Amino acid sequence: MGRGWRFLLLPATGCVAAAMLPVLPGWGGLLLILVLSLAGLGFRISRAPALFLLGMAWFLGHAQWLTDRQWPEDRAGDRQRVTGTVAGLPVQHEQSLRFEIRTDRGANNANVPRRIQVSWFRPPVHVQPGSRWNLELELRPPAGRDNPFGFDSRRDLLSKRIGATAAVRDDFEALPDSPRGLADRQRQRLASILQAETEHRDAAALKRALGLADRSAMQADTSDLLRRTGTAHLLAISGLHVGMVAGMVTLLCSLILAPLVLLGGRLDRRRIALAGGLLAAMGYAMLAGFTLPTQRALIMLAAVVLAFFFRRGIAPAHALLLALAAVLLFDPMAPLATGFWLSFAAVGVLVWAFAWRPVEPAARSQWLVGLMRAQLVVAVGLLPLNIGVFQQLVPGAFLANLGAIPLVGIWILPALLMEMVGVALGLGTAWVSRIGETGLMMLIHGLQWIDQLRWSHMPWVAGSQTAVLLAAIGALWLLAPRGWPARGLGVILLLPLLAARPGVPGKAELEMWMLDTGDGLAVLMHNEAEVLLYDTGPGDGQGNDLIGRELDSMLAGLNHRRIDRVVVSHDHRAHAGGLGSIQDRVPPERILGSPEHFDNPCLAGQAWQAGKYRFRILHPSSGLPDLGANSSCVLHVAGPGGSMLLTGAIDAAVEARLVQLFNGPPADVLVLSAGGHRRGSSSSFLAAVSPGLALASVRRHDRFERPHPEVRQRLDAAGVRLVSTGQCGALRVRMSEGRAPEIRSMATLKPRFWKQRDHCP
Repeated sequence: MGRGWRFLLLPATGCVAAAMLPVLPGWGGLLLILVLSLAGLGFRISRAPALFLLGMAWFLGHAQWLTDRQWPEDRAGDRQRVTGTVAGLPVQHEQSLRFEIRTDRGANNANVPRRIQVSWFRPPVHVQPGSRWNLELELRPPAGRDNPFGFDSRRDLLSKRIGATAAVRDDFEALPDSPRGLADRQRQRLASILQAETEHRDAAALKRALGLADRSAMQADTSDLLRRTGTAHLLAISGLHVGMVAGMVTLLCSLILAPLVLLGGRLDRRRIALAGGLLAAMGYAMLAGFTLPTQRALIMLAAVVLAFFFRRGIAPAHALLLALAAVLLFDPMAPLATGFWLSFAAVGVLVWAFAWRPVEPAARSQWLVGLMRAQLVVAVGLLPLNIGVFQQLVPGAFLANLGAIPLVGIWILPALLMEMVGVALGLGTAWVSRIGETGLMMLIHGLQWIDQLRWSHMPWVAGSQTAVLLAAIGALWLLAPRGWPARGLGVILLLPLLAARPGVPGKAELEMWMLDTGDGLAVLMHNEAEVLLYDTGPGDGQGNDLIGRELDSMLAGLNHRRIDRVVVSHDHRAHAGGLGSIQDRVPPERILGSPEHFDNPCLAGQAWQAGKYRFRILHPSSGLPDLGANSSCVLHVAGPGGSMLLTGAIDAAVEARLVQLFNGPPADVLVLSAGGHRRGSSSSFLAAVSPGLALASVRRHDRFERPHPEVRQRLDAAGVRLVSTGQCGALRVRMSEGRAPEIRSMATLKPRFWKQRDHCP
């Protein structure tokens, strides 16, 4: 690599590496890094590390600036009038409309973040891209659930530069629309037409995602199908889409310009046609919302076209590096987005594996062999990313992509582009719409067949970040061009990633995870003998819930295959909402719940043993009527490592009964009733139970202010430490024989600079 390209590679590497830091150095530390990097540029020996530091300073400066301008924690829930423009496509989710608003610069929006993610419950007006509004917003700092092996929504908000989340209150005023939303309005119009002209719902959603990068119509089942078969990358509008548009327009321009060459000898038909193709690609990228993969593909295409214009050659690796540097220059927060890694990693491994290999004329016609070889390269090259980021091993991806990529590239995408052009020009597109829909249904049925194969998909969790890093080096070593020394040794570096499996607590131990579910409760307890889920978190009871999306990764991360038993405390959507995703996985006789809805009612006196830990139901008794939340199943767990009490949503009346019948019962860990509602956790109950630790499952900025200040006062008076999921993310309690229960939280188990860690264990 020439010296000039190193001036791009080193800062880009520093920028990406800085995204991994657990903390920000602050403005003082950042100034020191900047001074060191600028001083190092003056000396040849220190120039390389100085460029690396310069890239780090670029990322860290932006990260510090964005976090400083987020809506402050002490003003969570404040209302303020905000004037701004709707950016991107609004997304309808159940009865709420979610969209991003970019605030106007001016005195009215002083101290308000530039980008706000807004939720509007049952909006009485039509909200379209580019529309301008004066809204009364209830503002909150960016927040999201933080669970082990789960999606980090706060990182996602930071990558999008969202400085606050907000809910629209009653007062609003529509303002004249902005012309800046013209492209997005066209996207919305095309999306609506594609949806209306397609018979099958899933095919229509895939058309919108493939053609316009609009995933708002995607059903959870379809998204899971693509993820489980390793074909989710097909939804990214990438080099294939952009290159196909550019190629089609270039060919069209070339045919149109052919007669003109006869009239003007100096007319360079190829250059004009290429310029037309590049302009068409830019227009399509704008129509697709300038997503990150589109940016990468467009920059690489522009580099190749410009090199042709100036009669220069450019290596694929250099074009990719140029795209990487340009993306990071304009958006240094891009490494926080998953799409960044998928887009650049997939192209990077292909360039690394094939760019330096000589072209064999005899193999040019062997397109199937070439396609299989490319799939194998991508499968091996992205193995560390699939396990490290998505916690899955997808052997079926090879077979799925072998059929899906040609089907999309040769059949579906050309038909879809023709349909979109026809719609834009007002032409009849029914016939081409049916062709595209047929291809999409073939794709869906094929992927469903592959997904049913037992070996197709396996949840898999990486042992550590070191294992992921070693595997990435091993994959690149294995895929290196011919002449690279001992390429087979790369397999050795892959083994720690594939062999590492987390240990399961022994029978004398018990590990409890209180998941960060927001409004609701889900507690997973496990050891060698049993995996038990107490409550299933919030959801609609029909499969649209958090636990269904994260359970497979959670179980794989804990080295389990199934749940052995479920206890549903009471029939409330915050506690039983995830049952729709659970009940098919557990035998009915192993699900305990209310007598009205379950064959196996949860009643006092039931007990079982898991290893050296005894589980007892303390409430409700069989003679009691339905008392609503006061009929919650109260579960007591005790063993050689300590005890814990889970109280569902009972209030002080039931607590008094527990004190009378069981003298508490005493417990080292108490899961607060209803997230710390003031009707529970009475002083007499706390005195009887005498816990050392109280856990509350609540949203970060809970609208009911849970744990309630009165509950906090009672806990303080009793000398009980309080930890909540809203403050620290998911909580883990480990009980081991001869030791006091140990508590940790996601805030410290997986520290990142965008997480709050104050007072978190």
